[in-house]
Amino acid sequence: MINEIENSKIKIDIDNCTKCKECVKDCVANLFSFNQGFLRLDDSFEEVCIECGHCEAVCPVNAIQLKFHEEEELEHSSIREEFPSYNSFLKLVLNRRSIRRFKEKTIPKDLIEKLLKIGKYSPTGSNTENISYTIVQERATVTAISKHITSKVTKLVNALEDQQGRKLLEKRFTEDEMRLAVENLPKSKRKLEMIKQGIDFWCWNGELIIIHGDKTVGGIPSNTALAAANIMLAAEILGLGACSLGYLTYFINESQTIRELLKIPNNHIVGYSLTMGYPDVKYKRIPARKPLRVQWI
Repeated sequence: MINEIENSKIKIDIDNCTKCKECVKDCVANLFSFNQGFLRLDDSFEEVCIECGHCEAVCPVNAIQLKFHEEEELEHSSIREEFPSYNSFLKLVLNRRSIRRFKEKTIPKDLIEKLLKIGKYSPTGSNTENISYTIVQERATVTAISKHITSKVTKLVNALEDQQGRKLLEKRFTEDEMRLAVENLPKSKRKLEMIKQGIDFWCWNGELIIIHGDKTVGGIPSNTALAAANIMLAAEILGLGACSLGYLTYFINESQTIRELLKIPNNHIVGYSLTMGYPDVKYKRIPARKPLRVQWI
């Protein structure tokens, strides 16, 4: 009599199995089945299983265990009554603002770890869980990053405003890149003026969360964005403020100097960057939004 089914990815306690077939119904890859009343795994299980955990989460008697977390006990699912109401969640979403003014107060490590746990449980395509985090709390590092970006933008502006410099850029840039650089020249000059006034336009004097992953796996832009969205909402609950940093994401991916400062692996691409801290601003009203653009089919 077989008491358990086991391979390199999973272990199933057959004695405790109730034959409810919830694992069969819930497996997205259709890797479980019953044959003559006995549970069996598909021959391709070890190759195809993405270890999403749905089978062990749905099992009513905890008979299924994925091996990658063998020493880790699973948390019990919350009952729906413990979830925030729709109205509570809506208030959180409506009141979240992109914060760019922070108090000179360091975020405790335990709060950042809470945010990272939110990121850890955010969804990833095909359950790849392929994103990593770099946390920057050192003020000197943030300043060095901002100064480096300012230097690169200053050189670009100077080249665009010089006839010879523009000709050199035309040899380096694609036609679209050159067009965008020229179109954005007034904005770039304005940013540099703000920086001269003491405004850290690139990082906003905050602490940084850089979200990145192996570019050969795929899905990094969407996976990092999903994690960042959840982290920003969680930051609001914890009394913190956050803001997306699209410019920083671009410059990290383009600059070896910044990548080395942040110790980003060579095979990684940064998908999302956040600045955060304790807000030094209070908003009294919720800004309006343009009408929804929806197509019902």
